[in-house]
Formats: sequence, structure tokens, C-alpha cells
Amino acid sequence: MVTHVLDGKSRAHLPRRPLAVSMAVVGEPGSAALAARMNGNADPSAIVHSPVLLILPRVQHETLIVAVPGEGRSTFPTGTTIHVSVAVDSAQDPDPDRAQLTARDVSGLSYLELATIGPDGDRLAVTTRLEDPEVPLGPLASRARAAARAVLGVDQVPDERQTGIDVRVDTSLSMLGSVRNGGVHAIMDIVAGISSVVSADEVPRVSLIGHRSVGLPAVDVTELAARTQEALLSSKFGVGFDPSVTTEGSVSGVRRMTVSITDSASGASLGGGDPLAVTVVVSPSRAALSSPEFVGAVVPPSPNGGDTSEFLLGDPEIVDQVVEAVLRPLVHNNGRLSGTVS
Repeated sequence: MVTHVLDGKSRAHLPRRPLAVSMAVVGEPGSAALAARMNGNADPSAIVHSPVLLILPRVQHETLIVAVPGEGRSTFPTGTTIHVSVAVDSAQDPDPDRAQLTARDVSGLSYLELATIGPDGDRLAVTTRLEDPEVPLGPLASRARAAARAVLGVDQVPDERQTGIDVRVDTSLSMLGSVRNGGVHAIMDIVAGISSVVSADEVPRVSLIGHRSVGLPAVDVTELAARTQEALLSSKFGVGFDPSVTTEGSVSGVRRMTVSITDSASGASLGGGDPLAVTVVVSPSRAALSSPEFVGAVVPPSPNGGDTSEFLLGDPEIVDQVVEAVLRPLVHNNGRLSGTVS
């Protein structure tokens, strides 16, 4: 047996024989199904053996293999990961040649293109559509990523529509409690999840704004929350937060959104006229949401004084609401991107 592992923009060749496309699903039973499409419609040559097994008896044209939510669902449930392989369908060979796609977390999506299969001379070419490998994230960031995918309707925003994220963290004295209880850490995890969808090619730029304003070194989204927390714990907190202060240089040709993290909606909530500026208020009060001028979300701390991340994981609908609110200006400017999955 030869196993080809497809990652990035890779392709594998299999013998020109009947193929079996199979899928293993980690998550709720029946949460995902396979489908074969040709020119946007169901491929009549494909035999649906079960929701997770397709047989392609004769591949004479390019066929697109997709994953769709199962059992009448509109989106894949949170925590759904799929493992898909394309193998020679042979009863005589228990271990045939196959192409293995990298596992994909499809939480929140309504559709995902997996691979194309088509003739290539005397062989069949299997080409992955999963151009960017999945970034492994922690539980809270993963939940935020799934929520962002549900809001935007895509696995990752196409390159030409990606949006960089600039984060400005309030370092006023009043923010110390939100740093110590993990509130800011939790919000940075949410930002990491959003960033992996809207700006996968660029990590967020983070500035600490207050008594002394400083830009933090760029780090991968997997370390974003932890590195920001470390910087905050070693910072000097002072008086005043001006979200218009920036430590970032300009980036030509890249659209950007600004996320201000503070414990007060005053000043930052109006976004300074920037249509892609939002404020995330870390506070037990939801008063900011009552203002028609406020653009953003409120993240409450744990009511029992525990870690904010653990609290949010115990009530994930709050995470979904925060993500939807943060992305609302982007959706307003772009619309939902469903149908352009990578």
C-alpha cells in the first residue's frame, strides 16, 4: 500500500480504478456527510453507500468532494473534526493505495470543499482543496474560530478579502483585576480564534496603551493570549486609555480592524469614525450594550471569582455572542462569505 498525505496545495495520483471516499467523524454521530458534485450539482456517477462512504465506479470527469452537515443540520456542530481518505476500491486488496487528507475541524461551517478527483493521463489525480493547514488552538480559541466560521460562512476568508487585526489593550490601573482574573487572556484567545479565520496569513498586532504605550513582538496565534498576559503582568499600569494611540506602522494594501480591550466603553466605543473599530469591554456590567453608539461586545468575569476562560467555556453561547458582535462591522462591510470556502 502507498499512502499519500495531502496537505497544503498538494496532489496525489492513484491507479485509474474505482475509488472509495470515506470519512471518519470525531464529534456528534451523524454530524457530517460526504457528497460528490459536478458543475455545482450532485454527481450522478457517484454511489452513496452511506453518509460517510462514497463509491466512484468510473472517474471520467473532474468530481468535487465536499463535506456537508448531516441529518438536516444547517451547520456542523461545535467539536466536529473530519478525517477523509480516497482509496482504490478493491475487495481483493485489504490495504489499497490511498490519499489521506489532513484532519479538519469544521465546527460552525455549513459546507467545506475537500478535494477534486479527475483523470490525469492513465491515472487519477486527487487534489486537496484544503490549501491552508489547520492551526491547532486551545479550547476557547477553537470555540471562537468555530463561531467566526459560522458568522462568515467560510473556513478561512479568501486572501483578497483578509483583514488584519490590531489589538489595543487598556493598561489603566482599573484593568489590573481583569488581567489577574484572566479576562484579558480570555479575550485574546477569542481574538486568536477570529484571526485564524479572517487573517490567517498575518498574526494580530498587539499594543499596550496607557501610562506607557508599547507594541508587543509578533507571535503566532497559538501563543497570542499567553504572551500578551506575560507582557501585561510585567507592565506598569497607570492612568488613562486613549484608543487612538497606535504603536503599529502602516501596512499598505492590507485592510485592518481595530479591537480595543478596556473596562469602560467611553471613548473607544465610537471607534473614532473607523468603520472596522470595535471595543470589547471586560466588565460584569452590560451597560455599554444599551448605548446605540456602542460597537462591540461585553465579556463578563466569572461570577464566583474564578478563571474567566473556564467560565466562558462553561457558557459557550457568550463566546458566540462576543464573536458575532466583534465581526458585525466586517459582515456589514462585506456580507456573509458563504460559498467561497477554501
